[in-house]
Amino acid sequence: MTNKSSFDLNNLNPLQLNSLKEQISTEYQKYRQSYTQLLEIKSLYSNTLFSLESLQPENLNQPILAPLTESLYLPGKLTNVKSVLTDIGTNFFVERSVEDAQEYFKRQTKIVEEKAQEVLKTMKQNEESLKAVNTVLERKVYQQQRKTMQQQQQQQQQKVLKK
Repeated sequence: MTNKSSFDLNNLNPLQLNSLKEQISTEYQKYRQSYTQLLEIKSLYSNTLFSLESLQPENLNQPILAPLTESLYLPGKLTNVKSVLTDIGTNFFVERSVEDAQEYFKRQTKIVEEKAQEVLKTMKQNEESLKAVNTVLERKVYQQQRKTMQQQQQQQQQKVLKK
């Protein structure tokens, strides 16, 4: 949970525990989505690094397929193997040497990996919190059911004694 304050789950009633359980589950799902997005970005950066490796002098004027979309390509020739345009976010492009672009994407990959590890750590904490809430909730529900059964048994015994 992102809330760092600690409190005794045993002081909460089942409705409060259920609400807390839902809150933790929702939070967990958000972190899971973030983690998935970070892995996708990491994969994109890895593919970019792999593509940058092909920009060698011996590949100059070699035929290529330039992507217009993910499923639409134009044939072309590789006319520059020394520099590339790098998207640095929100469609801002910077011209860089291939070596600078490789360093940039290595740094970005490292940043994304670190963020992914932070999110994963938070996800594990959420899982632990969820287990703790479930344990207390199950115990409280069991106690409530047991108390209800005992009350019903007492009522039946009283009816029998009255007869």
